[in-house]
Amino acid sequence: MLLIDAEGVNRGVVQIQDALRLAEEAGLDLVEVADNARPPVCRIMDHGKIVYQARKKKAPSKSQTSLKEISFSMKISAHDIETKMKQAKQFLEKGHKLKFNLILRGRERAYVDTNGAAQLRRLVDWVADCAVVEQMNMSMVGNRLSAILAPKKSAVAGSPAAAGAAKPASGASQPAKPASAPSQPAKQN
Repeated sequence: MLLIDAEGVNRGVVQIQDALRLAEEAGLDLVEVADNARPPVCRIMDHGKIVYQARKKKAPSKSQTSLKEISFSMKISAHDIETKMKQAKQFLEKGHKLKFNLILRGRERAYVDTNGAAQLRRLVDWVADCAVVEQMNMSMVGNRLSAILAPKKSAVAGSPAAAGAAKPASGASQPAKPASAPSQPAKQN
């Protein structure tokens, strides 16, 4: 048989016993790489390593579930919220996790416990029909509050429950807020 050693050097035609002895001395395996050739070609290599690399290349990466982030500010308009909520629902229907970031700037940071927390709760309530809250961080991390949401099983695309819930009522210029959303307190002079 024609032998190629671990460094890739052609050793020429050798007897099978000599090839096995060289492979054993190197602590590697003797692998037949071309059995149809005359003489057959064998190589000294670590077969387990090659199998592992092939399996690793074939296996999908574990980062298939992605985390999509959507950022809001306290001064966001109602139309912008609607647009971002439509995008958020699309992400959830596709099975992605979602992170809402409420960015507080300047003086807004003084009202984290009242206005900031209420705004974040309202944002989470907008997608409550198709998401569950995994983590809701009501303490400031830098200049932001955050909530991580995961899709409900019934909200993932392709499920029968998602088909009826995904379409908003026609003729409505602004989607109705959920009943559980806290309302803005009236200003008193």
